[in-house]
Amino acid sequence: MQIPDFDLYTPGAEAGWCKTRSEMAFENPHVSVERAHYTTPNRRDDVPWMVVQRKAAVAIAPMLEDGRFVMVHQERLPVMQTMWEFPAGQIDTAVTRESIIHTALNELREECGCALDNEHGRLEPLGWYFPSQGFTDEIVYLFTAKPVCVVSRPEPDGSEHISDVRFVSAGELRGMIAANAITNALTLALYARIAAQGLP
Repeated sequence: MQIPDFDLYTPGAEAGWCKTRSEMAFENPHVSVERAHYTTPNRRDDVPWMVVQRKAAVAIAPMLEDGRFVMVHQERLPVMQTMWEFPAGQIDTAVTRESIIHTALNELREECGCALDNEHGRLEPLGWYFPSQGFTDEIVYLFTAKPVCVVSRPEPDGSEHISDVRFVSAGELRGMIAANAITNALTLALYARIAAQGLP
């Protein structure tokens, strides 16, 4: 498929920000903790901050031909809950448009068994968001995928468990959000972006 054109986030692009020094307090393949010092547009003295670093990620709202969304019911160990979510996953290589799109397409197949329709399917970029900007630099790139077709059963990687896949209308999704049945940031942020752009 043709790679859509979209902006990539560039840390420190806003004028007046500078990381003056830093040291790593903890590091493993999944997460690291950095002791950093910054000057900002309004603070010229060094401001110390602990920053948790995580890989960039993608979140995708798959939509069937009839307009229903595809949701996955996924176990989330840190909060000990199984949650209804849109498919999502971390980008394991350097962050480029190509690696973002590759990850999004892989997550569609792995988490909900979906692929873009061969003739009319496309990934539509919807920007990005920061899941918890007060303590982590993690960024999540947002997409719709439409229309999608179900082509297989979910095949999550060994660290994941998906117990169900569900097709929901826009009205059902809004009802789930209003009833607090959806509480994860990526699904809330992605649907907010969809709704703000006038989509269902």
